Amino acid sequence: MSTIGIRNFRPKVHFTPNKAWMNDPNGMIYVDGIYHLFYQHYPDDTVWGPMHWGHATSTDLLHWSHKPIALYPDELGYIFSGSCVYDKDNSSGFGTKNKPPIIAMYTSHGECEQQSIAFSTDGIHFEKFDGNPVITNPGISDFRDPKMFWNSIKNCWSLVLAAGDRVHFYSSENLKEWKKTGEFKSSKELIPGVWECPDLFPFDTEEGVKWVLLVSMGTDISYGKAVTQYFIGDFNGDTFICNEPLQEPLLVDHGFDNYAGVTFHNSNDTIFMGWALNWGYAPKTPTNDYCGQMTIARKLSLLKTDKGYRLSNSPVGIEPFKSNAQELDNNAELGYETFGLSISGEGVSSIILENEKKQQLIIGVDEDNYIYVDRSNGGAIDFHEQFSMSEYCKAKSRRFRKGKYEIDIIFDVSILEVFADDGLNTLTLVVYPDSPYTKIRTEGDIELKIYPIE
Repeated sequence: MSTIGIRNFRPKVHFTPNKAWMNDPNGMIYVDGIYHLFYQHYPDDTVWGPMHWGHATSTDLLHWSHKPIALYPDELGYIFSGSCVYDKDNSSGFGTKNKPPIIAMYTSHGECEQQSIAFSTDGIHFEKFDGNPVITNPGISDFRDPKMFWNSIKNCWSLVLAAGDRVHFYSSENLKEWKKTGEFKSSKELIPGVWECPDLFPFDTEEGVKWVLLVSMGTDISYGKAVTQYFIGDFNGDTFICNEPLQEPLLVDHGFDNYAGVTFHNSNDTIFMGWALNWGYAPKTPTNDYCGQMTIARKLSLLKTDKGYRLSNSPVGIEPFKSNAQELDNNAELGYETFGLSISGEGVSSIILENEKKQQLIIGVDEDNYIYVDRSNGGAIDFHEQFSMSEYCKAKSRRFRKGKYEIDIIFDVSILEVFADDGLNTLTLVVYPDSPYTKIRTEGDIELKIYPIE
C-alpha cells in the first residue's frame, strides 16, 4: 500500500481521489459546460483492488468536485477502463430528445474480458444495460478499454479497443449492437508489451486530415515500465492505417509518470489527461491515505517538424495565472508550492529547485540538445527499489528544434510537468521532497518568469 510520507504530498490542482487507490482515467466527457472525469478506483484501500468507476466534475479542468461512485463491480466482473459518449440524438433509446443520455462503455473483467454499457440522463446516476455484454470476448486474454467516438466517415458510432498486441475496431448504429470492422497492428514492434487504453482522433493539417492513434503499454524497464506511444495515419471508417515511416517509437511523454491517457469526448478541443504514476512503483508512493493523481489537462495538436508531424501538448486552464507572471532573479525565493515557470534560454543550461535540506530537482538542456529532468536528489527515493534505480532518476527527450528554447513548467507539490518548444517535448515526473522547494537558481543563459497557480 502507499507508504507513510514525511508530509502531505497531495497536489492542489492535479486531480487526486478523495481517498484510496486510483489509476486510469475513464469515460472523460464534456456536456453542458461540465467536464466529467471517471477513473479506475478501489475505494477500500490504497492499492489496486476490485475496480469501480470513481467520478469527479469540473468547469475549469483544475478544480474538481468529487461525486458518488458511478459504477460498481457486478456478476460480470470488475469495472475496467472504458469511455463515454454524449448520445445527443438518442440513437440508443436510453434517453429522450429533451434528455439525451450519456452512454458509458467499460470492460467487464471477470472470467474473461467483455464490453458492457451503462447509461445516464443526469451525468451522475448510471444504470447498466440488461443486455450486457454488448461485445463478447473472441477468445483472447487481453480484450479491453473501449474508446467510443462518432464516425463521420460512415455516419455511425465506432470504437477502438485493445486486443493483445493490436487494436480492434467496431461500429454501431445504436450503441448496443456492434460489429467488428477491422484491426491494426504495427508493422514493426517498436516497443514490446501488451497494448492498452487506445484512443483515435483527427487533426486538420495543411496536408489534409491526419489521425492519431494512442496506445499505452506496460513494458520492460528499458522503456520505463509504463509509456504511451502514438501512430500517425489515416482512418478509412473501418480501421486505422499508419502511413508514417516509423524508425523509433513516438511517445506522448518522455517522463516516467504519464500512462493510460485518453481524450475528452464532445469537447471543442482535443483535451487529454493521463494517470500521473508508474505501475512499477505506484503502490509504494509515500502519499498516506490516497494513491494516484492525474496529469494536468492538455490540449493536443499536430505540429510539423523536420521529422514530420509530431504531437504537441499544452497545459489547459493556466492562462489566467500565466498572464500575471513576474520576472524572477537567480537565487530567488519561490514562495509557492504550486506554480508555473516560463523559461527562455539557450545552450547548455539548467534551473535548480532546492529546499532547506538541500534536496534538488534539476531541469535543463544538455550538450546533446536533450531536455532533461534529474530527480535523483529531489526527495525521497528509497520507498521503492525501482524508483531509486538510476534508470528512473533522470528522464530526457531530444529536442525537435535547435538553438533558443522556450519551456513551460508546472510544479504542484509533488508532481512536475515540463512542456518544451510548444509542447513538442513533454516530461512528467513525481517527486517527494522532504520539505517544499523554497529557492530557485539557474546555470547558463536563462530568463525566468513565475506565477502561482491556485
